[in-house]
Amino acid sequence: MELETACLRLRRFRQEDQESCLRNWAADEAVYQHISRMPMTPGEPEDFLAGADGAYASPATYYWAIEQRDTQNVIGEIFVDDFSERNGWCEVDYKLGTAYWGRGYAAEALGAAAAYLLEQVGFHRVQAKCSVRNAASERVMQKAGMDREGILREFFRRKDGTGYDDVVIYARCAGQGGSRACLP
Repeated sequence: MELETACLRLRRFRQEDQESCLRNWAADEAVYQHISRMPMTPGEPEDFLAGADGAYASPATYYWAIEQRDTQNVIGEIFVDDFSERNGWCEVDYKLGTAYWGRGYAAEALGAAAAYLLEQVGFHRVQAKCSVRNAASERVMQKAGMDREGILREFFRRKDGTGYDDVVIYARCAGQGGSRACLP
């Protein structure tokens, strides 16, 4: 499913996105500073995109390239990385190249994906989390209409092996008129 916002198009990844992914976000060390994954090396985008292509065979795959509508550059990714059919929740993860930070793109993409997942797919709850050291990502979740729910202590192991990071969790739930905060 393709989603459009004022500035962005959320669409399936394609093999021809390799250069754009590598140039705009996937090899950007700063994008990965608060997560356990390492940036992609020049040889990885082909395998990454082949894996994404294979994942699209499943109707339960919610994985989008974040593309600027005016330039058609792929500037990031947004996807459901965990879900529970039984309990009706999913967790969204996103990455955006540093050249595109501070422009509202991440919140625009997250808001569109959350609305789609709640209103079209039928999840009851959409959640996201980030390191407590990542204040910018917290602002993204807030701007996307999510409410802070709490802290998960020592949840992520740091890449450098020096310990664990606490993470903050945000969520938005289905309700009357589209969506509302999960808290009463």
